[in-house]
Amino acid sequence: MKKISFFFLPLLFLSACGSSTEVTTTTAAPTTTAAPTTTAAPTTTAAPTTTAAAPTTTAAAPTTTAAAPTTTAAPCMPNQRCWFDSTGEVTEAVVETWDFSNGALPTLYPLPTGKPVGLDLLTAPDESDEDLCRIPQLPESIHEHSRQNNISTGPGYTGFPVVFNGKLNPEQNVSIATIPVDWNDHEGNPENLPIKHKNVQIFIDYYERVSQGALSFTPTFAEKWYRLPESVSDYPQPAVSDFNPKLAQHGIDAADEDLDFSKIDIVVFIFPDSAPIISGSPPSATEFASLQHFNAGTPPEDYRYVFSDEGWVQHYMGGGMYFEHPLRPVWSYYLHEAAHMWAMPDWYLIEANAVLGTGTEPELNLDYAAGPLNVWGVMSTQDGPSRTFVAWTRWLLGWLNDEQVDCYTVEQLQQHGSFDTELVALDIYEPGTKAIIIRTGEHSGFLIESRRPVFPDDYIKVWEAVGRDPYGLIVYEIDTTKPGATGTLSLITPDGHDFQYMQLHGRQQPKMIDALFNVGNTATVQGLEIELIFTGERDIVRITPAS
Repeated sequence: MKKISFFFLPLLFLSACGSSTEVTTTTAAPTTTAAPTTTAAPTTTAAPTTTAAAPTTTAAAPTTTAAAPTTTAAPCMPNQRCWFDSTGEVTEAVVETWDFSNGALPTLYPLPTGKPVGLDLLTAPDESDEDLCRIPQLPESIHEHSRQNNISTGPGYTGFPVVFNGKLNPEQNVSIATIPVDWNDHEGNPENLPIKHKNVQIFIDYYERVSQGALSFTPTFAEKWYRLPESVSDYPQPAVSDFNPKLAQHGIDAADEDLDFSKIDIVVFIFPDSAPIISGSPPSATEFASLQHFNAGTPPEDYRYVFSDEGWVQHYMGGGMYFEHPLRPVWSYYLHEAAHMWAMPDWYLIEANAVLGTGTEPELNLDYAAGPLNVWGVMSTQDGPSRTFVAWTRWLLGWLNDEQVDCYTVEQLQQHGSFDTELVALDIYEPGTKAIIIRTGEHSGFLIESRRPVFPDDYIKVWEAVGRDPYGLIVYEIDTTKPGATGTLSLITPDGHDFQYMQLHGRQQPKMIDALFNVGNTATVQGLEIELIFTGERDIVRITPAS
């Protein structure tokens, strides 16, 4: 087991709340002995279809021999010369292959299939009560205003109980309205509104699906652009992702006659393509704005207060020019920012987060993205290969039920002996266990979950570029003594793994934590050895007391 430690070099990363370099190809994935056969067609319907055409692939199914598995030969993969042009920009070949602006396309990647044959599964112990795995957050790590007023504010909740007072409820109908805004000197094109709204719909579809029906949405999609009263240059903001209450207030004013904001939970501001909303302190010539707001309890004297004829408008967001890149679709920004409206925290390290446009260096200069959860969840970075909610986020929101979580104490498993558990991948919505949570202390535990390259995790197929099968397990430790954005979740890598290098785009650090467990990979955590022994329609994990 290797827990990632910190190194000190500059980081560039955009989130809510480096330049391209040539890299070398790493060695092939470790040899496995139980990999099943696969077929070219997936066996699930995890990703909702859209009318857009799916990107083509030329993937070959992994073999069943003990040799390293074959990898997908996509038209252009990370670490290949075709990925960037002479200026350092992503090439047209990449855009054609990896354009994620269409969202939930049918999964063409050859997902593993089959069931184990001749594998005697070891019996699991009786589970502990699932409430034991609702690990409590250390009270002192909760925002003081939240503790004193029983209202959700500050960096969100990393453990239980989660207080939704002042936020949206994880079981409700959500009314969402779009407000497209433009300017006399930067007009919006009415023909662009359908694709802008499609990205909002992708966000809605994912939240309804990941909540397993606990959420439903009632959208109001505007059919026109609302003209703001001043020039686009008159709406600057201090950082690329910021509140910009002036822009938000003028947008609310422009749409107030058409909308009853007392019936709207979320506002999504939409901008024309290449909107040069100035950001940075001092103002940057190259960075332009996105915006967000989701704080509870904002009094009218707070500079962020935005109101309509019906009262306070609490929740709004809008993705700017940064998210017009094909590998950084704006729906991924919506997935991330909206989660704060449900009291969810960031899983990155705020002290290692360089706020683009501010001209400041982060307190902690890491040479890899975001922190100890790295690129393995949308609340750590919406710019990386993985854009889904990790199981711990879903558990906090109540979007995994007790039947989908196996709960144990570390002492219980150390005494039991080896056992096997079958896991359903997070984004394949079929009955079965989605997560194993093992409680290790008053405010600690670790979690095992299964991944597949299906929406919104389909981009993890790029791990083939460094010899990994893009499916299997991830394991991470949980420390609820820490508040949001301070490293609550920390990846455990398989033995012999640490980092791999993939330069995906100019803003994503190429050094990524090599966390995915393929068949045969092991790690030891708190005296327990974790091993992936089979991958097919499900993953089978074996847990054994370490000798």
